[in-house]
Amino acid sequence: MVQALVAGGTGTAGRQVVKEFLARGHSVRVLTRHGGAPGSEIAHFHGDLVTGDGLAEALDGVDVVVDTTDGKTRGTRAVLEKGAENLLATADGAGVGRAVLLSIVNVDRSEFPYYRAKRKQERVYESAAMETSIVRATQFHDFIPRIAKPASRTGLIPAFSKTSFQTIDTRDVATALVDAALAAEPAPEEPITIGGPEVRTARDLTAAWKKATGTHGFVVNVPLPGAMGQFFRDGSNLVPDNRFGTITFDRWLSDAARAQA
Repeated sequence: MVQALVAGGTGTAGRQVVKEFLARGHSVRVLTRHGGAPGSEIAHFHGDLVTGDGLAEALDGVDVVVDTTDGKTRGTRAVLEKGAENLLATADGAGVGRAVLLSIVNVDRSEFPYYRAKRKQERVYESAAMETSIVRATQFHDFIPRIAKPASRTGLIPAFSKTSFQTIDTRDVATALVDAALAAEPAPEEPITIGGPEVRTARDLTAAWKKATGTHGFVVNVPLPGAMGQFFRDGSNLVPDNRFGTITFDRWLSDAARAQA
């Protein structure tokens, strides 16, 4: 049995990684800045990746680390580069065998500030003294409603024009991350790249979300400006030759509806 630590284990992807380790019969800890969840049977360790506080205790006796931390805003972005430096240095000192990072498909091809920050995080992993793996994934299924839902109150539901997505379920992402963490062979030098099972236009995905949720309004095409818009329109967010996920967007919508019923 492996002792794993999931950094960011209370987040969207991290929660699924915790479940995946448990489903395979392994022991898992969650590293969080906010302490343990009341009544949780999973060990939560309070730690701050930016300052390094609490990391030594959390990593004591750990075999593998999976890093699903995020920092999309300017105020939280330090957790990516500085946090990775502290996490890996402490993990190496604690004798952890491998660390796995969740990143984004083709993150090195965009000048979008968040992507540049994620690329810096990747470089920390690439230059680490200990063995590391990087798993790059396409956008999660919930990316579509995060764009569509807030604006739907106006009666107009935006869909990025001239853009397609290959969204992936976080359960499939968790499978890939745990596979990388537990792999018997040495970690590959290049990132592991995974995408969802389908490539669909933004409009098609948004219309499917509208129908499944009963949301009222009109789906309208809107251009996404800047580096991020160019990245999507170029298709740099797609990896049709690296389909890994099996849970489609429609199934994800169905599962979400049943969970809320």
